[in-house]
Amino acid sequence: MTRRITPVPAVSCALATLVVVYLPPGYQSRFVALAAMLAATLLMALSMVVAPRVSPRWLRVFAPVALGVCLGVAAHGRVEALAGRCSPGFAEYGLLRVLACEGRLVADERTTTRGLRALELELTAVLGPDGARVTASGKLSVYARAERGVTATPVLRGQVVRVELAKALLPPRTGQGAWPDLLAPRSAFVDATDVQAIASPSRLEAVRARVRAAMLTGLSRAGGEAGPLLEALVVGVRDDLDPALAEGFRAAGCAHILALSGQHVGILASFASLLLGFVLGPFRARAAAAVLAGVYLYVVGPSPSVARAVGMFWVASVAVALDRPQPTLAVLATVALAAVALDPASLHSLSFKLSYLAVAGIAVYSRSFDFALRRWVPPLVSPVVAMGFAALAATAPLTIFIFGVLNPFSPLTSAVAGVLVTALMWSGIVGSVLVSLAPFTAELTALVCQVPHGALGFVIDRAARLPSLTVGCGMGADDMATRVALAVVVALGAALVYALPYASRLARTLERTRTRSLRLPLGTISPPRKPWPRDAQKVRAKLPGKRQREAARRRPVRNGSRRQGVGNRARHRSDDA
Repeated sequence: MTRRITPVPAVSCALATLVVVYLPPGYQSRFVALAAMLAATLLMALSMVVAPRVSPRWLRVFAPVALGVCLGVAAHGRVEALAGRCSPGFAEYGLLRVLACEGRLVADERTTTRGLRALELELTAVLGPDGARVTASGKLSVYARAERGVTATPVLRGQVVRVELAKALLPPRTGQGAWPDLLAPRSAFVDATDVQAIASPSRLEAVRARVRAAMLTGLSRAGGEAGPLLEALVVGVRDDLDPALAEGFRAAGCAHILALSGQHVGILASFASLLLGFVLGPFRARAAAAVLAGVYLYVVGPSPSVARAVGMFWVASVAVALDRPQPTLAVLATVALAAVALDPASLHSLSFKLSYLAVAGIAVYSRSFDFALRRWVPPLVSPVVAMGFAALAATAPLTIFIFGVLNPFSPLTSAVAGVLVTALMWSGIVGSVLVSLAPFTAELTALVCQVPHGALGFVIDRAARLPSLTVGCGMGADDMATRVALAVVVALGAALVYALPYASRLARTLERTRTRSLRLPLGTISPPRKPWPRDAQKVRAKLPGKRQREAARRRPVRNGSRRQGVGNRARHRSDDA
């Protein structure tokens, strides 16, 4: 029988870490967290002195919390120090004007809805008049305008580029919160010819770029009209995606389908495990799928949602290999602690918050929503719809507070769209492999991909027309108060659904106790006489409507002793010889 390690230490440690990390910036927040931990430590030491028998149980709960507070304080300080290092050189002092910036591309370039090339740079230096050069740090968002007749030179992730600036750098965007405003990058709008690569990429990055380009080409040829959507679902590239289709996903509350997440990684991992399971066996196929998931993470880029999904797949695979499978919350908490240690600044991105909240909601609320939906939804469909409602219940308060929009029909739409997306991805991946081996099959694969693609477009178009709840469109005090009130209502509703199975079980237990339970005599049960040596004392329950059998009569043992194996037979009313 497989043992399960309790998830309380990992979950409590991760919760304590996240609470401290999300405290407002400033040394005052770290001081308050450390003071709270010291006070809790003193209380724990006092409890160990007063009640030594109870303290070990509380120690197993307090020790992970104390460790989480320490990790949170360290991560809080690291993020604040990182934000303090953001300096664009001598532009802050206004003595010299920045003419150019040099930096390393930290992500693949993408195309915005307005046709601009978007590049994210990690600054290394800025250039000024008369050959002035100053070391710089921080991130810079560059938007390059395309020019007619000019072909822009593509740049690869990790490549060092130089951006010529005709205007001064724009200040960071504010109004998103304390931490997002502190970590917001500066931006610059330039022409396509102003972006130049000054160093060649590494061999590994060049190989990654070729693999990524081959994947995009294969999906585009195999998918036909569904090619742009396949590129977005498999590789995360939305450059050629129809803006009307993207807006339909957003209006239907299914924008998370276009973002690479655990659903896409799970589909790809299951596809790899299914293909390799016949050759390598289940355990080796899972190990190979874990390796392929790591390669996929490197190819598409370590976004918070993809990194979370791949990390959870790794942790779960290791736990299964060690014959110690863990609950979802324990795996999620472990991955969150790894993210805090590796990249604490990513915790303040919106994609990180929504991704982790969705998985936590599925782990906590899915069974409760499944219990509530079983009366109206078929058993095969109920778990899928319950997962959608569970994710919505966890993420809705945050999305309402930020965007002021709530689509109550998104779980139903996501349940239907999820099946079609799975079919489209499988057909696209198989079709791209067939097209690479036999190019003449492109028309056939495009025809096969067109079936789920058309059905998905129909579902999204109809779902986008359904009404959604929009509150507090402005940024005033009244609008924010309305958003907060609605977010609290949604959170309380989710808590009520979570408590529904436990309340139903308690009601059934009380009803069963009143009608069919055993009736034990009240008060202290005392023997009617002084017990004889080795005389068994038993409490016999009184069953309602049943005739009680009399207890066997026993006589005292003669001479005060009895041989081994000698008993008393009440039927013969004599001792055994």
